[in-house]
Amino acid sequence: MKIFLVGLLLIATLMFFQLNSDFNSYSAERNHRHAVVMPEDAYIGYACKRVSVKNNDLVAILSLYNNMDESILAIVEPLNVSGIEIGNPFEIAPHSTGEIFAEVTLPPGTYYVGFLITATFQNGSAAIFTLCNSEITVETGTRITKTLLSGNTTVFTNTRERWTFVISVENPRENSTVKDTIPGEFSIVSYSASTGSVSISNTGKASHVLWTLSETGNLTITVETSLNPAGKQEFTSPGDYYLNEGAELDNIKTSPIIVHAICGG
Repeated sequence: MKIFLVGLLLIATLMFFQLNSDFNSYSAERNHRHAVVMPEDAYIGYACKRVSVKNNDLVAILSLYNNMDESILAIVEPLNVSGIEIGNPFEIAPHSTGEIFAEVTLPPGTYYVGFLITATFQNGSAAIFTLCNSEITVETGTRITKTLLSGNTTVFTNTRERWTFVISVENPRENSTVKDTIPGEFSIVSYSASTGSVSISNTGKASHVLWTLSETGNLTITVETSLNPAGKQEFTSPGDYYLNEGAELDNIKTSPIIVHAICGG
């Protein structure tokens, strides 16, 4: 009777996991960050993850364990969610762990994602539907804006003028760098950042601003018209002038602030 029950259990297990080889059965479940896998001698196991993503980051969303004596080639597919691009396939060496990476392009929010794992190996293959879900939180993406706080956008030529503008950044990556350029017609009077560090360098008369930060913040800059090489007050000719070229962060660039100079002064 005991032998009969053991045999029945083995047959039911093989049917449940749809294996086409002598590959041992397994189970896995997620308890916070822990996976429990049976049996212990040979199995493919997995651990679902809890991750946060910004700006379409590449992130590990699943761990895959190969506790067999041969390599496996795994293809991992998310279930019922679009916007998760997984770099299949993954080769996992015997008795080792592989991290399954994906690029997440989902709207902000929290998603619970299960997976189909298809594993092939020398002596067979297995199709595994995960019993757990990875918790993927997509944070609000990085945003950069630039706002003129004071100063006229229409001015007279040959007249000293002053402007103050603020560059605002939301949800930057760690140690992000904002770049901006102040053209040579202007001189920087002052600058102040609510977070991070700021450095100014010069190429000719143009000023290059580098603002390094890791959290939401503001950089306030005050500039004024400078003297040209002949010692005359800018602007010496009517026309449109960029107050700055547009602040840039992670390939996101603001529009420049444009000042229109007319004859006078």
